[in-house]
Amino acid sequence: MDINVNLWAVLAATVVMFAIGAFWYMVPFGKIWGKIHGFDKLSKSEQDKMQKAMGPWYGVQLAVTVISAFVLAHFISAMPEVEYWKIAFFVWLGFVLPTTASNMIFGGAPEGYVWHKIAITSGESLVHLLAAAWVISLF
Repeated sequence: MDINVNLWAVLAATVVMFAIGAFWYMVPFGKIWGKIHGFDKLSKSEQDKMQKAMGPWYGVQLAVTVISAFVLAHFISAMPEVEYWKIAFFVWLGFVLPTTASNMIFGGAPEGYVWHKIAITSGESLVHLLAAAWVISLF
């Protein structure tokens, strides 16, 4: 089996995934996400301080997004007979959705917001995987 992972495709998919995540959690779901995490109860200076402290975590997120894009590119290359969107969807359905749900059910969401966090987080994951798979398929 000859597997060729195009690193430019991985880089482009990483950018797309990161951009989708930033948009997702700021624009359509920013208010509810802020409410779930109590950001709406913080002063502007406290919010600014928290945002500045997130810098290193954005670096970690970028690193794991590169890994995700690389693995997805590997799967797409390894299974050329399978449509790219099917690979992305089944990766999401079989691995991302169950892991996300478990994380939210067992400690990742404040009382009363478990379903909200599962829907928002897993929805973003589905969209970014499908978009990344499409980008990878272009290379």
